[in-house]
Amino acid sequence: MEETIEIDLDGKTVAVPRDVVSDLAAAAAARAGVSRRHRELSLHLNRALGTGRVSLGRGAMLALVAVLEQEQDGRFGPAATELLSAVA
Repeated sequence: MEETIEIDLDGKTVAVPRDVVSDLAAAAAARAGVSRRHRELSLHLNRALGTGRVSLGRGAMLALVAVLEQEQDGRFGPAATELLSAVA
């Protein structure tokens, strides 16, 4: 079974494959110069890779949505749809 990281989005927990969380952290880090929220999201997600879970605040959730919406190549797979649904 694939290892997952639990991401708490305002009380809604989504289990996301570890490799997707790693990719999301990298995408957020690449945008760290754009906003502090992206930098914070990257730090939260990298920490989650060590702990297995993370709870994101409003700012980090907004950055997560921005990262997910900016990636059009589908590399985040079905986890992207599930995460976007959880924050809607």
